[in-house]
Amino acid sequence: MAFDPSFFEQQRRNLFDQYAQQAALNTYQRYLAETRGQRPITQLEEAAFGTTPTGGLGQVPKLTSSYARRGLQGQNVRSGIYDQALQSYAKNRAKDIGYAKEDLAGTSRGYDLAATQGLENYQQGIADVETNKARQIAADAQALLQLR
Repeated sequence: MAFDPSFFEQQRRNLFDQYAQQAALNTYQRYLAETRGQRPITQLEEAAFGTTPTGGLGQVPKLTSSYARRGLQGQNVRSGIYDQALQSYAKNRAKDIGYAKEDLAGTSRGYDLAATQGLENYQQGIADVETNKARQIAADAQALLQLR
């Protein structure tokens, strides 16, 4: 068989097209996952002082208000129970936001790994094409030498 560089060029183009499609799909899926992962973080951050969709108070004003109605918090009044409730709320909120950010980072790492693996597969495919090309050239050269 005579050496035909177009055969190897076609293989190279096919590998690149496949890699480009996978990379684009991975990038889009990562974007969607990050958007989904950012929503709970935003909701947790806004829940403290934002208002509810019906116009109600956020979590901290609601908490403060409930303790004020019972006389445990107000001007020149600050009870240990109120302080403990605020500390507990702050710890739980920080923990929940931390978990949500950790989940988002873990998801992103998964897409980074997929991108790295896709690039590695592409590079390995190109190396295989080059190896096959070199074998074909060597085989053609051997055949020419035998014709002498």
